[in-house]
Amino acid sequence: MGAECCNKDCLKPSVVSYGVVAWLSSGAALGVGIWMLVEKSTYNSLLDSLFYPATIYILIAAGTFGFIFAVFGCAGAMTDSRCMLALFWITSFVAFAALGSTGFLALYYHDNVLRKDINIRQAINESETNKDLMTVIDKLQTEFRCCGERGASDWHKLPESCCPEEPTGTCDFARAHGKGCEGSLETWVRENVFRAGWIALGLSLVQVLGLILTCCQYKALHDWNKKVS
Repeated sequence: MGAECCNKDCLKPSVVSYGVVAWLSSGAALGVGIWMLVEKSTYNSLLDSLFYPATIYILIAAGTFGFIFAVFGCAGAMTDSRCMLALFWITSFVAFAALGSTGFLALYYHDNVLRKDINIRQAINESETNKDLMTVIDKLQTEFRCCGERGASDWHKLPESCCPEEPTGTCDFARAHGKGCEGSLETWVRENVFRAGWIALGLSLVQVLGLILTCCQYKALHDWNKKVS
């Protein structure tokens, strides 16, 4: 019974079904990556390294790659094409490696690097000549009701975003928000990179099933071709 279920006709529905699952999971990775790029990349310029944005871009790249090439798994199984199955196996392995490494690196960044990566003070110093950076800092301080990296003392001249919104009065140290933004930004990045890391790891495990099924189907086709030749 076990041998019968390892032939090409028995494995074909499984490989086709997995191809659909791979297409959907790759689409999910692509969708999450695009969502994070649009909605969760606001404060990338306040981080020293490119680790966090790189996680998002790899998630998008792996999702796009898998989404496009998942069709080869279905087509290869339905047409008994070993060439398509081999291509599908290679692309599944690439997606597995990219997603798995991204997941582990994201969680490593989350636990060991993130706290040292935040550098709001440097951004404050550069904001005098960089209006885009000043806009990001203003948004951060307004959204989280904070001021500077560790407090208002990080500023020489307080921007309006350091103080509560009031109809009258200018922002001064007496009215400034009492907390710095370091903790709020760290929490924000930590939540997002944790989410991206586990999504990447989960989707990489989906690829493992595809690697096994595709390999079995390829071998079954190889054995069948030897019998009929």
